[in-house]
Amino acid sequence: MDSIEKLCERVDEDLKPQVVTLARAVAALRDKIEQQMDLYTRSPLGQVVTTMQGERVVKQNPIMQEFRATVRDYAASLKNLQDILESCSAPAEVSSLDALRKTFKIS
Repeated sequence: MDSIEKLCERVDEDLKPQVVTLARAVAALRDKIEQQMDLYTRSPLGQVVTTMQGERVVKQNPIMQEFRATVRDYAASLKNLQDILESCSAPAEVSSLDALRKTFKIS
């Protein structure tokens, strides 16, 4: 069993294929970020380009835009995955009526 399957082992069987796919996507985004980290640290935030009118202006570097978008997607996907996994591993909440019955020993 790979680590992703193990991570998702407590997920309901009906939902498990989607959660495994999400976990694989999160891992792929993480790998892509790690691969691009050196390029990101070396790239400038902006670049000077010449417009059609011949003016030189500073524009956002597309490499930086793509890296930031990938990191945002990764963070959002990771949070969603964590929320799903936490909800699957949390014990069922006791209703307040059940809690009152136990407190007052009512059957």
